Amino acid sequence: MAIRKTNQAETDYILRLSGNVVQESTAGYAPNHGWNSYEMFSTLIKNGAYYLIDEESRDLRGWILLGRDLSQLTGELTGHLFHLYVFPHHRNKGIAKRLMQTAMQELYANGIYTVQLNVFAGNPAKNLYKKLGFRTISTIMEYKLPKFSIGHM
Repeated sequence: MAIRKTNQAETDYILRLSGNVVQESTAGYAPNHGWNSYEMFSTLIKNGAYYLIDEESRDLRGWILLGRDLSQLTGELTGHLFHLYVFPHHRNKGIAKRLMQTAMQELYANGIYTVQLNVFAGNPAKNLYKKLGFRTISTIMEYKLPKFSIGHM
């Protein structure tokens, strides 16, 4: 088992896969639209984010996308964990936890002491995040307006 930063070819490979895993990562909220996911994650990478991967004998088992940004709310340099994914046949082996811990150690080594992530309500990884000490600081709520006149509400 090794966790390391990806090279460009590995980054491109993960970006191509990202469209196929976004529906699962969002607990079904976002459909699998490969191009949208590719663009979203590519933009993050262009702004300094990067992937760490877990592999064993050249077998990719999972990845995490991490980066940093200046918080609009606190003015503090904040680390972000944008996307964590472990292939289904490698789950429940502690890979996600090791990826999270390694990413947080890298951020800490670079002077970042606050780390944030976004998780969808039905994503089972939320339990891992809580065990690692993450706490809820915000909730996004959504209401779908009916496609007919607002006066009918």
